[in-house]
Amino acid sequence: MSARLDEALKHRYVYLPRGNEKDTLGLGKQLGLALAQRHRARLTVLSVQKGGATHHPELAKQTIVTERSGRIEDGGVVLVWCTRHKTLEKLHHLENSVVVLVEWIPGEMEPWAKINRAYNIVTGEVMEPGLSDEAVEILEGIVYEGYKGWTDDISERMVRSSLNDLVALGEYNRDLVLAYARQTKHESSIERLGKIIDKFDADRGVAYSSPRR
Repeated sequence: MSARLDEALKHRYVYLPRGNEKDTLGLGKQLGLALAQRHRARLTVLSVQKGGATHHPELAKQTIVTERSGRIEDGGVVLVWCTRHKTLEKLHHLENSVVVLVEWIPGEMEPWAKINRAYNIVTGEVMEPGLSDEAVEILEGIVYEGYKGWTDDISERMVRSSLNDLVALGEYNRDLVLAYARQTKHESSIERLGKIIDKFDADRGVAYSSPRR
């Protein structure tokens, strides 16, 4: 683990997936504390609720920001503790922070890790979205159409057209589309985008399978 910790120091985003057979939460606490120490930076814990962090004595001593209260000061190490998608809205303004995400539901945050090219501390690999420049440009167009939250018929038609373009490229992935939009959009808007994508998939005869809960 020492070699992987050294490698993790080179990356802005670090991802600890939740194990299906082995609990990885203990490792997550150690990882966040160790990276903050090695970077000589303050550690902020981002949790859905404060109790989720204060339940652990090591985390209770740190600055805790929750989904509903507090703001993360940029420039330190952020331990995103057993998060959900809405909680990640607290990361939108960060530009110079190291983000360590400890997953709660197995596989749920993998698209986030891929979009951010996070270092997977378990596999020792950098996650990749596998998207071409053309596909990224299409995703930017989808985000642009969401300037009103994807609430009108025009934005829906434009999104569907963009999704067809991704399919034609062979680079369509529902979860990656949503993960890309989640970098800047709030979850209330993402829910509407998700419904457009669900209709698009249904028209194509594709069923969506959510991560195991």
